[in-house]
Formats: sequence, C-alpha cells, structure tokens
Amino acid sequence: MSFLNFALLAGVSAASIPLIIHLLHRSRFRVVKWGATHLMDAALIKNSKRIRIEQLLLLILRCLIPAVLAFCMARPVLSQLAALAGSSKTSMVLLLDNSYSMESGGKDTGNFVQARTTASEIITSLGRGSDVEVILMAGENPELEAIPNFDLSRLGKAVNELDAGYGKADVAASFEKAAAMLGKMQNTYRQIVVVSDFQKVSWTEEDAPTRTRASELLKAMPLPPQVTFVHQGVEGRDNVSAESLDFSRLIVGVRQPIQVRANLRNFGERQYSDLRVYFRVDGTEKGASQISLGPGERQQVLFTHAFDTAGSHVIEVVADADTLKADNSFQAAIPVWDTVPVLLYNGAPSVEALKGETDFLEIALQPFGQAKADLTDLITTKVIDGENDIKVEDLPKYRTIVLANVRQLSDRWVKGLRDFVNNGGGLLIFPGDRIDTTWYNRVLANDNQLLPLPLASLNVGGNGKKTTKIISQNYSHPAMEMFNDPRNGTLSDGEIFTWFKLAERKEEQTVNVLARFETGEPFLVEKKLGEGRIIMSAIPCDVDWSNLPVRSFYLPLSQRLVVYLASTIFPPRNFEVGKPAAVFLDKAAIGKKAMMVDPSGQKHDVAVTDKGTRGLAEFRATQRPGQYLLTAPDGKVTHFVASTSRQESDLQQLSAAERETVAKPFEAKVITSFKEFQALDRSRRFGSELWKPLLWLLVALLFSELLLQQWITRRRR
Repeated sequence: MSFLNFALLAGVSAASIPLIIHLLHRSRFRVVKWGATHLMDAALIKNSKRIRIEQLLLLILRCLIPAVLAFCMARPVLSQLAALAGSSKTSMVLLLDNSYSMESGGKDTGNFVQARTTASEIITSLGRGSDVEVILMAGENPELEAIPNFDLSRLGKAVNELDAGYGKADVAASFEKAAAMLGKMQNTYRQIVVVSDFQKVSWTEEDAPTRTRASELLKAMPLPPQVTFVHQGVEGRDNVSAESLDFSRLIVGVRQPIQVRANLRNFGERQYSDLRVYFRVDGTEKGASQISLGPGERQQVLFTHAFDTAGSHVIEVVADADTLKADNSFQAAIPVWDTVPVLLYNGAPSVEALKGETDFLEIALQPFGQAKADLTDLITTKVIDGENDIKVEDLPKYRTIVLANVRQLSDRWVKGLRDFVNNGGGLLIFPGDRIDTTWYNRVLANDNQLLPLPLASLNVGGNGKKTTKIISQNYSHPAMEMFNDPRNGTLSDGEIFTWFKLAERKEEQTVNVLARFETGEPFLVEKKLGEGRIIMSAIPCDVDWSNLPVRSFYLPLSQRLVVYLASTIFPPRNFEVGKPAAVFLDKAAIGKKAMMVDPSGQKHDVAVTDKGTRGLAEFRATQRPGQYLLTAPDGKVTHFVASTSRQESDLQQLSAAERETVAKPFEAKVITSFKEFQALDRSRRFGSELWKPLLWLLVALLFSELLLQQWITRRRR
C-alpha cells in the first residue's frame, strides 16, 4: 500500500485525543460519603459492567473517527494486486508518431496506417471508466483534443482517421506534455504508450540527456506511469528528398528572370539513373530536367523563370521518385513586384539641374523614366524637400526611405522612421554638409538606434590634400556581390575628396561593414533593427564630396542598395512549421475576416486585428508543412509556405537492441503488436485508491457514535 498524501497520515495521532480527554475526565472524580449510598450499591453493581462496555464502545468510536479521517485524506492506494483482465480503470497518455517518415510505404498502406490501427485498438480495449489523452509527436490536432478523453470509442475512431506528413517527432517534449497531462488524470493505474517507427533522427544519442530528464520527471510523479514502446512499421530503403531551393532573396520584378537552384539528395540504396525533376509555378509545370542520382548522392538542378504578373506566387520543384511523397517536393512563396516605391528626402534642394542633393540618385534609381524611354523601371521614386510634403502615417507605403543630407528630423518623424524599420522597412542614410552631427549622434544613434555608427569627424581632402578610394575586394554581401564581376563596374574607379569618419566599436556586433575606403575607414555600414535594415554611407549621394555619381557603377550600386533594403518581406512568407503566417493589410480591413486555406484544404476564418496604422491577419495553426493561402477581405491573395527539416528523409530506424537501450531510462517495455500489449497489460496492473470506501466508513462511524450516545442517554433516564 502507498499513500498519495503521505504527510497527512500524521493526522492519525488525533485518535489519541478522545482517550486523553477520557483520562483527564476520570481524574476529576471525588468520593463523597453519603448515608443513603448503600441503597444504590445494588443498582451500581448490576449496571457498572454494562456502563463500562458502553463507554468503551463510545471511546473506540471517537478514536476511530479522526484516525479514519486522516487515512482518507492521505489517499491510500492498494497496489501489487493482479487485477482481472481488462476490468481495471486506466489513465493513459498515448504518444503517436505522425512525422512524415511514418508515411514510408505509401500514404494509404504505409507504416502510419499500421501505427494508428494499433493505437486505436489499444484505446478501445481499455476498461470502462478509463481516460485517454492522445499526443501527436509532430504536430497538433485541435479536433482530437475536442473529444472527451473518456469517450474511448469515439477517440479510437478519430485516431484511426488521422494523417501523418508532419515534421520531425519531438520525443522529449512529447514526454513532458504526457507528464503534465497525467498529473490531471483520475485513475491510479497510469500508462504512457509510445507508438512510433523509432527513426534514428528522432532518437539520437545527442538527445539522450533530454530523454533522461523526461524519464526522471515521470519517476518523480506520485504515481509513476508504466511506459510501453510499441514499434510499428518497417525501415524504408528507397527515398529521394528535395532538400531546399536557392534563389535570389532580393525583390523579384515582373519579367525579371530569376534562377532557382533545387538541391536533391538520395537517402536510399537505389540508383536513380534517369530521375525526372519538374519545375512548377503556381501549380503549372514550367520546366523539367533529368538527372542521375546514386545512393547517398546530392545533385543540383537549375531552372530559370520570369513572372508575367505581379503579386503572390509559389514555385515548386518535384522529383518523380519514391512513395514517400512528403519530401519529394519543395515549395517557396515569392512576392513579385511591379514597382518598388522609394521615398527620397532631399535635404539640400536646388532649382538648378543636378545641383539638388538627390538629383543623381533619382536618375540612377529610375533611368528609363528619366530618359522617357518605353521600358518601365522597377523602382519608382517620390522626392520631398520637407516633412510637410508627406504624412508620417504614409511612410509604410514605401519599401525604402532615403535621407539625403537632411539636417535633422522632428520627434514625430523619428518615431515614424523607427516604427517603419522595425516593421521591415529599409532606411538608407547619406550625410552631407547640412547635417547636425551632434543631433545625429544623440537622437538617431544613441536614443533610437537608427544610425549604425556615430559620426566621429570630417576628413577633408581635395585641392592637393589627401583623397581616398573604395577598396576593391571580393564582396560577400548580397547588395555588393555583383561587383565581383568587373562588367558591373569597379568601385575603386571613384575618388572621394571628403568623408565622415564613422566611429567603429569593436564590441558592436550588430553592425556589418559592407565596404571600406583605402584608409581603412568604413564606406558603407549596415545594421538590423527589428525586422528591417539600415545602411549608412560615409559620403553624400551627390558630387560635392566625390565623383562617384558620374562613374558607371553608381547606377547599379544605388539600385542594388535600395532593392536590398526593400527586399525584407515582413512578416515572412516562407517559414518553419509552427511559425505564424501573417500579413499586414489596409486599416480598412480591421474587424473583418480573412480566410486561410491550409495544406489539407480546410478553410479557417482569420480575424484582422488593429496593428497601429495597419491591420494584421495572423494564422498560427501551421504545424503541417506545405502551402497556406490567405484571402484578404478585399480579395487579395497571399501565399505562405511552411517547411520542415529534411532530417526525417533519412528513414533509418533503431535496431532492436538500440530500442531496448533508449527504453531503459523509462524502464519501458518494448513490444511490436496489440496482442503483446494486452499480455503485458495483464501482467502489471495495479490496485485502486481507497479514499472513497474510507469516506463511507467515516460517515458510518459518525452516525454510529451519534446513535450510541443517544441510546446511552435514553437508558440513563
């Protein structure tokens, strides 16, 4: 026998209280001699024996009442009794592996079909009054959670209709959830049953410490559960996986060709001599290629595509390979832009041509428009000369904002810029002779983190004094790597006469130097703030301090910097499973409903909430990998793609000996079928909790004490 509240067992000592009161009461008697006593001696002699028995019974009842109450509150559990087969109540948490490796062998005939059948049989075989919780080890199923955990028939049927195809199984987290659920369940006989293919990537040696901690958590419970591992399915020997897609992360414009590189890997033992790989855009096949892929090999396949229309698109690479379809394809959502709106804040306007601060930059950003050519620029610009030319609330309409030699800003504009960058916007800062360096360092650098590095001093060259150039190097930054090809211009061709020295700090880890002058001082520096980025130049964007605007590389450099800053898509369209799918909408949509269609085709209403100057539609149930499609209240469509790690594509399972090893910390039994589970269950069932019978016994004792006391009182009358 064991006790769930052992400390309360000390209350048994209260049984001594009636005895002590009785003894104290006896000591108060005092013998008083009285002449007529002899007339009562006969009656006393006749009744004394009966009175002692009555008092003794009453004393015993009064001692038993606190003792039984203490036992009841200590919740004793009668154990080590073999129960009748299948008749005892059970509290069970069943961990079902629904990762996509379980689809090995085919979605309708593979390992998961066998696993869910076994899980359903286990659930429906439990005795009446049992309660069961089902935890999916690689995803969630709200519909499953809505079923009462004591409705075993309905729960078993629901389990038998589940699908796999989710990401990697999280073993340790699943056990921790199971421990939390068991603590809320009712029956004293408790079990955890794990139904899985025991894939090696989910039960690695590196994860052994986390599994050990989970096992210790279970053992520390007042009623430690029995743990059973049920191995289901056979190891797959044939699997090709589309591991990833590589493409330009900068903005994609209409009719701008992009290259998509698909990475494929053969995890199986079969040689694919003529593997067909298809490239699809929005579900329509746009190209195909044939490769040879040997066992264990990796290959890349290259596709090129130009989108005809702006908006949200999905590209996909599909390998015509094995029966495990979940990893035969890889998707990515790509927003395609017809224009990239850029705001230029001109801090030194001029009526003379090419004398204004942003004149050269405006020409570089939209050369076709400036030349009145038939071709269309991807970038469109709006130039303002002061804060009153635009409302702060309209800043989010632009992808990149450029500050060109702006003396200083109002507090309202500084806050607006900070919110703009935090929400994924790009900020490009050019200093000049008009700026207030003290204000820049105090307000932008220190107070608002909008300046990557403080402005230290001004280096003035020219007129026979020292000048500098940009160092030619192998650039790795996405905004600069195009200048590794000399055909795009050589940055060292430019000459700089005057420049700001930017105060580098070794402890500053968030600032990235894109390019330097020959003096070793930074030319372009970048900083990430929130979901957006800021790039700062050490020189202006006009010809006052350098001849860069008249060099050939100025146009691609300007466009590349602006497009790079505008390319942050926030919230992201491609993310890991479990991350929220969200999109900003117009403020007019606040309070309305958007609609999300998940990869299984189910539709979900998504409320549009207030997010400052915009509305936000956010959907969090993205545990299943694949494509999600959100339709806004105005009908605009946005695609999202949730991806999962391709580690699951390695179908190697633990050997029988390895399964015994991972079971050891849990003191678990490893079986392979429902019949083995039934036999194991019969051999280790325990008894039940005794607090209910004890409570009835306590009530009976209270009534007995009351009735006995009344009976004694009436007899004495």
